[in-house]
Order: sequence, then structure tokens, then C-alpha cells
Amino acid sequence: MTQLVVEGHGVSVTLDPGRSYRLGRDPGSDVVIDADHVSRTHAVLRFEGGQWILEDSGSSNGTYVSGHRVARVVVGPGTRIGLGHPAEGGLIGFRAAHEGAAHEGAAHEGAAHEGAAHEGAAHEGAAHEGGAPGIQATPTVRLPRTGQWRAPAAVRNLGGAQVVRIGRTPDNDMVVTDLRVSRRHAELRITGDGHEIVDVGSRMGTYVNGRRVQRARISPDDLIGIGPSTFQLVGDTLTEYADTGEVCLQAHDLTVTVGDGKVLLDHVSFPVGEKCLLAIVGPSGSGKSTLLRALTGLRPADQGVVTYDGRDLYRDYAELRSRVGLVPQDDILHSQLTVRRALIYAAELRFPDDTRQHERKARVDEVLQQLGLENRKGNRISSLSGGQRKRVSVALELLTKPSLLFLDEPTSGLDPGLDKSVMQMLRGLADDGRTVAVVTHSVANLDICDRLLVMAPGGKIAYFGPPDEALPFLGFTDWADVFLAFDDPARDWAGEFARSPLHQKYIAADLIAPVSTRQPVQREIPPKQQSWPEQLSTLVRRYCRGIVADRLFLGITIALPIVMGLLARVVPTGNLMGPPNSNGNAANLLLILCIGGCLTGAANSVRELVKERAIYQRERAVGLSRSAYLCSKLLVLGLITVAQGVVLTYVAMLNVKTYDKGVFTAPLTELSLAVALLSFTAMTVGLLISALAKTSEMTMPLLVLVTLIQLVFCGALVHLDGKPVMEQISWLVPARWALAALAGTLDVGQLIPHVQDPPDPLWSQDFGTWFLDMSVLAILAVVCAFLVARMLRRHEPAVMRGK
Repeated sequence: MTQLVVEGHGVSVTLDPGRSYRLGRDPGSDVVIDADHVSRTHAVLRFEGGQWILEDSGSSNGTYVSGHRVARVVVGPGTRIGLGHPAEGGLIGFRAAHEGAAHEGAAHEGAAHEGAAHEGAAHEGAAHEGGAPGIQATPTVRLPRTGQWRAPAAVRNLGGAQVVRIGRTPDNDMVVTDLRVSRRHAELRITGDGHEIVDVGSRMGTYVNGRRVQRARISPDDLIGIGPSTFQLVGDTLTEYADTGEVCLQAHDLTVTVGDGKVLLDHVSFPVGEKCLLAIVGPSGSGKSTLLRALTGLRPADQGVVTYDGRDLYRDYAELRSRVGLVPQDDILHSQLTVRRALIYAAELRFPDDTRQHERKARVDEVLQQLGLENRKGNRISSLSGGQRKRVSVALELLTKPSLLFLDEPTSGLDPGLDKSVMQMLRGLADDGRTVAVVTHSVANLDICDRLLVMAPGGKIAYFGPPDEALPFLGFTDWADVFLAFDDPARDWAGEFARSPLHQKYIAADLIAPVSTRQPVQREIPPKQQSWPEQLSTLVRRYCRGIVADRLFLGITIALPIVMGLLARVVPTGNLMGPPNSNGNAANLLLILCIGGCLTGAANSVRELVKERAIYQRERAVGLSRSAYLCSKLLVLGLITVAQGVVLTYVAMLNVKTYDKGVFTAPLTELSLAVALLSFTAMTVGLLISALAKTSEMTMPLLVLVTLIQLVFCGALVHLDGKPVMEQISWLVPARWALAALAGTLDVGQLIPHVQDPPDPLWSQDFGTWFLDMSVLAILAVVCAFLVARMLRRHEPAVMRGK
């Protein structure tokens, strides 16, 4: 049986004998013929009795073959049909699928992907198919399940091949050079009853109709998603459609409510076309940030859908999320690093772990050049101006070549000149071939945008359309007056716009109903681009480089335990080798060791998470592992804190005479272990404070409060044994157990006179008690680390909280 292709009016569709096709002017038709004489539903193509039949569906102007009107006709290679007129309007033709496939594949593969390597692979594919490469006009076809028209990037006739390899390197049969694609990504295999797609260990995943699969049967209606490319298999023809950035975004009836019934978004619908720069303005509380999270899929709307080029972004988020970039209001950069180094680490986290170092660096350099940052690549980010830092944040998002780019208040805090510079940069990004949406309070440069969305209080649309028509429609000459007028609850801003001709012109006329599917795909959590060890390695190296680059923090880290140890030498400690009940000041040394360990550990970490919250939220949205992030903090800070605890102990105990043996080994060793473990536990407490605090300013009062609690409940100032409530509270205080371990090592219970109370049983100098003290201290550290992980989850995008 010959595989048949119908062509005409920019249409090229390979026909599947297993289904029928509607032809007509209706955009919902299977083959759309946009011509004046063609009816909305003009004809039907079906495969009957081993041949293709075209049957007129009662069209107004008829169907013609060789000038004669027909109701039903057999078609095949070479047949030409006139829809609506014998020679004008809807003229279509038929050919065998293999005719011209070779030179089309070479032309489209070369045009779709950047770089000589991919172009060479395209010609290689053409040679394999037996045709000479050539260039011709690219037809467009309607993709199933999306309703969108796209030009094929590559067309390959399988020619009986049993396996077609798809990946990033030139030795694959179908080459997709994007760095999001693994070197060996997937294979299309022929089975006894058809074709199946098999993922061969890719990091970003292989998708069929939005669902990630390891192995799946393929039908002609299925879309195979690999990186930025979509593949469709019809018969023996595999067609690739590349996402080059020219996509449309549409919001359909988005509604968001919170627990108390308050509406944050109220039935918001609007379209954003290709290469469009959209500005979103409105007073505080109008739902701009909520809308941004709904459009990016980070916090899906409670009702409604967002379509990305006709595809449900919420349903297919796992596949499409790398095509959506978001620059939050706060900088998502480690300010201690240089521009290029920060981008290199970001590339490590965002690209699969089989990408080579030179590939990532080449992409970083390409983005730096694109945004005019080559002269700043060696500068520390903290030394850049506000506008330059925002450019670096945009550069970070452009690494993965997103087709949609969203920015939240990118000009906040910038002077008018930098404001204009940033907006002109966004204008250029849109002109380069992507859709850009920016939430802003600045109205000075709205004229360079293509569309303006004005949000009214209550999350409603007050206006959508060209910026220059906004003020006349709203009835004001100044934006300040518009924002003041929004305080009037009696005016129905959304209703006025919904009834206006502008709504029909700019929203209703361009809004396309989303394509429904009979079996909706359950929302999936996106995969991680790197393995857990690779992510941990990147995070640790980035963290260490940032610490080394921060000279002030490094100096304080080194000096703090030495200063605390020297302070301990100032306080008289008495004779630690004296007879029983001979030294009332022996606990002073232990108290200072405990407080010193608590302060050094907690001070290291108390701001660590809250200052990186914006960075963590964005990196988590693009696949960062929560456990890898937390482990990187525990590992690096833990090593620093443990080292500080040991230095503190040795400085404080220098030339202090003790017994030769503690509980089971040398006293100095046991003291170092106890203070080091206390410092580590205090560090996890500091991380917990940092995870709970809303701002960095809140951490210092909380640190002081926690230190005072440690001081009171450690057991050095107040005898806690046998005192209800206070004793139970002290069980949750790390210093209580650390002091007990220290006291057991030095047998302080015998050195301190107890007039009324017997020594604390937790201070007993025996291995069982000492081991209990240290074990509880370690358990408190584990509990705090677990709570930190739970608190981190609260700050993550809603779509990532299940992982």
C-alpha cells in the first residue's frame, strides 16, 4: 500500500489509513483549506477497500476533478482536486509519501537547528534516504492534539529501519542539538504490531502526549516530546517540529481563590501572540503576581487552563516547563560569584549531566554576548548596577532558550534610565523570537510593548490591548489618576471592558478554545536534570567558592572560635584535678564552651536559607532536589562548624590541667567531640530559624532568644533534675545534653559542691550516661534537619511539593 500525502495551501499531511479526515475552512478541520470558495466542512477523506476515497460533504460550491463536479472520487498519487472551484481557490494534490521526503528532510533539518553539527546531520539523513539535499518552501501542517500550525523541522522516511536513534550527538539518526536533550535520548523501534518509543536513560525524559514514558506504543495521533522538539509518526514518515520560540500563550477563564473564599483572580482570559511583549500593570492587590504564577504553571489556577501553543500547560507541565523562563523580583544570583561563574553553575544544574563542560561554557558565552555582558563576565555580581544584575538574571533564564519569558517587577528600584534600558532589552528579546510578559509598576515605557493588560482590584481585567488605547478607554490622561480611580468600588471595570468593542477585537477574536482530550493526562512532577550526586557536587562547589570569595565571612569564621576560646581563658576555672567538692567555679568553663558552641554553630547558618529563598524557589522549579540542597548546606556548614568547635575547645583548654582519662579516652578528645556535636546541632537549629523566618531581619532576634534559652536550660545556672516542666523543656535544648557530656568527661559533679541538691544524674562519669548524652544531641540534630526539610517544602512552587 502506498502512503499518501495531501498538499495545498501550505498544507502537507501524511494520511493514516486507520482514520478519516475532514477537509474545510473550519479551523477545527483535520486538513484546513483557507480559501473563499471552500465550505467550513467541505469534504471527507477515508480509506475504504484498499483505496482512498474523497467524498463531498454537501458543500455550497462543489468538488471538482478535471473540471467536472463530483460527489465521490478515488484519489491517489498525482490526483488534483478543486474544492469550491475547478481551478481557483482550494486546489489540492496528492502524492506518495516517499516522494520528495529526502530533500525536505535535509532542508528542514538544516533550518530548524542552529550549528553546523546539526546541519551536517540533516544532510547525512538525506543521503541515508537516498535523495540529494535541497532547499524548498516549507509547508505547514496542523499538529494533532494542539490545533496549531507548524512547519516541519525535519522529515525522515524510515525506509524499513528497525531502530531510529534520537539524541544530541551527530551519530544519531535524528539529531536535536539542544543541550536539554541527552546524547543518547530515545529510540523509535519497530515491533511486531507497530512502533514504540523507548527512552534510553535520558535525564529530561521522553514524553508521549505530555506524559513521561519509558516505553510506549505510538499511533499517528500521538505527539512525542524530546527536549524542545515534537515528533509525529505517520506510516513510515517521522516528522520533527522544533520549538523555535515563536509560540502563542492563551489564558482561559483563570480563577484563583484562597482558603477564606477571597478571590485573587476572577475569570481572567486573554491571548498573547508570537513575538509579543506584554506588560501587566495594576494597583497592589490586583492579582498580578498570582496571575504570573498561574501563567507559568508554578501555582496552577483553581479553575481554567493556560495553553502553550494549543497545549495544556498544566497537564503537560513536566514536558513544557523548560520552555518557560521566570525572572522573579528578587535577584536569583549568588552575589559573591563572578557573572560567568554564576552562569556556569546554573548551566550545570539546568542541563543534563551528560553535557560536556565546553558545551555549557559555550552556551554561557553565547548568552553573555546576546545580552551585552561580555565586558562584565569577570565582575562580581555584587559590584554590578541594578540594571546589570537584572540582565544577568535574564541571562540565567535564557540558558535553556525558553520560548516564554516572564519577569516580575524587573525595573523595581531602578532609575528612569535603567528602567528604559531594561524595557528595551525585553523588547529586543521579543523581537528575537519569543513571547515576553512583564509585571511592572512603572508606566514610563509602556509604549514599547505590543499589548498591555491592566488588572483591577479583585483580580479582574480592566483593559487588554495596545498600550496607546488604554488611557482613552479608561477615561483618563494620567496613569496615577487611573490607579486612584480603582479605589472606587462602585465602578464595574471588568464589566465595562467585557461589553466594549475592544474586548471583542483584542480578546474574543483571537482567543482559541483549548483542544480537549478524552483522557486528560494527570499532572506530573518534572524530572531532575541531573542525578542526585551530580547536583550535590555542583551545589557544594558553588557554595565553597562563594564562601571563599566572601572575605568578610571567611575572616569572621576563622576568628570567632579563637575569640570565644580566649574569652573562656579569662574566666577563672579553678583546679580541675582537685579533691571532691573543692571547685565551685568548675562549671564556668563548661558553660562558656556550651554557649560558644551554640553561638558559632547557629551564627553560621541563621541567615543561610532566608537570604537564598528566591534562588532556591527558582532552582527548585527547574528541577533542583530539595534533599541535595539541604545536604549541601549540612555538609559545608557542618564541616566548618565542627572545625570551629574543635578550635574553640583547644583554645579554651590550652594549659588547663585535667585528669589523664575522661569517660573512655583523653578528656580533651571527649570535650572536642561534645563541643563539635553541639556546634553542629546548633547549626541545624540555625537552619530551622532561617527556614521559619520571613526576612533576614527576623533572624537576629530569634538567634538571641534561642541563645538565652540554651543558657537558662543548659543546667549550669539552674539545677534541673527533678523539677517538673523545666526538666522536660530542657530535654529539647541541645546545650543541656552537651553540658552533661562535658561534665561527665571532667567529673564536674564531684568538683562542684552541692549543698542541698545531689549531682545531676546526666553528669555521671560513666560511658553509658555519656553515650546517652551524645546520642540525644545527635537525635536533636536529625530532628532539626528533618524539620528544615519540611519548612523548605512550604516555600516551594506548588507543582513541586510532592517531590
